[in-house]
Amino acid sequence: MLVAVVVDGSFVPSAPVASLRDGRVVAPADLIANFADRIDPGPGATITVRRRERACGAEPVAADDPPLYALAPLARCLGADVRWDGAGKTLALAFGEGPRVVRTLPPFDPNAPHVAPTQIFTPEPAPPTPRVIATGSPRPRRTAIPATPSWPLTTPRP
Repeated sequence: MLVAVVVDGSFVPSAPVASLRDGRVVAPADLIANFADRIDPGPGATITVRRRERACGAEPVAADDPPLYALAPLARCLGADVRWDGAGKTLALAFGEGPRVVRTLPPFDPNAPHVAPTQIFTPEPAPPTPRVIATGSPRPRRTAIPATPSWPLTTPRP
């Protein structure tokens, strides 16, 4: 069964996708990298996941390729609030770092240093092939002319 993973309110895609196995949501290390600061490989397929000052170890749930790790225990170890929505098949991870402030871009600052535009080399297209200009006497026709007429001929009767 496929599961959607939401970290701090944002959907996190992965390949292969997170799934439910033996009552646990499992996912590859690619998905864990979206909420971890660092992932260190260990012996075999074990990993050590670091987020801020916390470090947690994880072993793969089954012998898969790529290895799949249980998300909820790992996220709890890293300080996340884990919530499971069975109806929507969604695992929500919320790290208690407070709300994130979303800011708009600052307005244009004319006093900011400007970078001179660089010239991009674009080659000129090759000139077209010149057409042959026919001058002088016309050349003979090269299309074959049929030797038999296309209309029916009446044959004289003896």
